[in-house]
Amino acid sequence: MMKTILITGSTDGIGRETAKELADPRIANFSSMVHAHNLDVDDIWDPIKFNGSQSYSDSKLAMILFTIKLDKILEDISVNCLHPGVINTKLLRKGWGAGGSSVKKGAETPVYLALSDEVKGESGGYFINKQRKKPSAAASKLELQNQLWNKSIEMIRYQGILNKIPECFLEA
Repeated sequence: MMKTILITGSTDGIGRETAKELADPRIANFSSMVHAHNLDVDDIWDPIKFNGSQSYSDSKLAMILFTIKLDKILEDISVNCLHPGVINTKLLRKGWGAGGSSVKKGAETPVYLALSDEVKGESGGYFINKQRKKPSAAASKLELQNQLWNKSIEMIRYQGILNKIPECFLEA
């Protein structure tokens, strides 16, 4: 069996069309268990309120919010997110003096979401150790999903990254 893997960000233009043509197209986004708090969308770029740990947590919550929102927009493509586990990286060892699971163990859930028939057609989920789990209450807030989505569109337009944002992505 042959699979094609598309990296998030390839959900428009050639990437989106290619994904739609594939049998059982899937997107797996990486998040983390540290997402369990609230997010103030208006403070994302505030340098005065910047805190490295908080920003990391914010980014992981944002990824879950993004995944759930994208799932609603891309009806023909499965979109899920995952926590790969605490992985034994140089950053973890040097920064915190801690160890974690192997890279191979960390790859199990993303590979499972990309290839397993057990999750065929499943979308909008948050997975840990190949099991669908309920994300934090903040990640489930529809209003917060929409605020983040709209802020992202606003920032993309402001930065001039896309001159024209496809209509399907403007539904907040």
